Amino acid sequence: MKVRAIVEDDVPGVAALFARARPDHGWTSRGECEQYFRFALFRHPWHDLHVPSWAVDDNGQIVGFYLLMPRPMQLRGRTLLAAVGCQLAVEQEPRYALVALQLVQACLRGSQDLTFADGADQRTRQIWLATNGTAPALLNLAWTRLLRPARSALALLEEHAIVPPLLARAARPFCVPADALAGALRWNRRWRESTELEQRPLDAATMFAYLGDVVGGCALQPVYDHASLAWVLDEAARRATLGRWRARSVHRGREMLGWYLYYARPGGTSEVVQLAARNGAFDAVLKSLFADAWRQGVAALRGRVDPRYLEELSANHCWFRCEGTRVVVHSRHADVLEALQRGDTFLSRLEGEWYLRFFDA
Repeated sequence: MKVRAIVEDDVPGVAALFARARPDHGWTSRGECEQYFRFALFRHPWHDLHVPSWAVDDNGQIVGFYLLMPRPMQLRGRTLLAAVGCQLAVEQEPRYALVALQLVQACLRGSQDLTFADGADQRTRQIWLATNGTAPALLNLAWTRLLRPARSALALLEEHAIVPPLLARAARPFCVPADALAGALRWNRRWRESTELEQRPLDAATMFAYLGDVVGGCALQPVYDHASLAWVLDEAARRATLGRWRARSVHRGREMLGWYLYYARPGGTSEVVQLAARNGAFDAVLKSLFADAWRQGVAALRGRVDPRYLEELSANHCWFRCEGTRVVVHSRHADVLEALQRGDTFLSRLEGEWYLRFFDA
C-alpha cells in the first residue's frame, strides 16, 4: 500500500469507495456522484493553489482517501495558505485499520500554513488530536435560539422517534397557540415589531463590497475575490435538502449593517451559515435574522458561535453547547494557533466544508 496524491483519473474509484463507506450519501446515480467529486476536487476556484488530496492505493485499488480544498487566508495582513479537510473514507476491513491515520498524517505534512476541518466526527477528531491537532473550545460552540418552543420540542421528539409520526401530526395544531403565546412575550415582540431596519436580497457583489467592513477586526480571516465568493454562495444555495436558502443584507437608511445566510426550514431547526455585521451592529442583524426566520415559520435557529459576539447572543436568549461534528485545526505557526484558540478569527460555515454538497443530490 502507498499513500499518494489523488489525480483526476482517480475520481471513479474515490466515488465508488465513498458510496460503499457512506451509503447515506443521497446521490441518485453513480455518474452524478462522480461528477460532483470531479467538480469539488478539480474545478473549484482555488485548484491552482497546489494542495493535493490524498489516497491510499493497494495494488491499483483506492482503499482510503482524504479530500482537501485549498483556501487563501491572511493573518494580520500576512498571506496564508489553508487546507480544508472535506471527506475522509476508508474501506471497512481490519487490514486497513491504520489507513485513516496515514491519510491525516500525509495531509498535515503538506506545505499549507493552516489545516482545518469543520465536519470532523468523533473518530476523525481523535485522529487529529493524536497527530498534534487541536479542537479549540471557542470554535466548537454552537448556539440555538428557540422561536416556536412547542413546535421545536415536537420536532425533536419526531427526530429521535420518541413520538410516532401519526401522533406527531395530530399534535402539531396544538403547538400553534402555545407558540403564539411565546411569540407575544416582550423580548420576542421587540424584534418582530421592529420597522427601522430594511432587509434586501444579498448577492455576491454586495457581500464582496462590504466584506472588509465585517471581518476587518479579526486577526485571522478568509481571502476572497469576486469569482470565488460567488462560487461559494452558489454552492451553498444548492444544498436544497437543508431548507430554502435565505441570503439577506440588513440596512438602516443608507447604511449597510451586515447580513445573514441560512436555510429556512418551516416547523424545524434552521441552520445559520453565516452572520456578519459591522462593528456595533451585530445585535441589529441578529434580531433581523430572528424576525425573518419567524416569518418563514421556523421553529428554531442554530449556528456556530462567533466568539466576538457571545454577549449579544446570550442577551438574545440563545443557549450554547458543543454538539454534532467538530472543528479541528493544525498549524506549525504559533501565532496562527494563538488566534484560533482566542477565537480571534472569522471562520463561518462558508469557510470550511460545511456548505459543500457531498451528501446532497
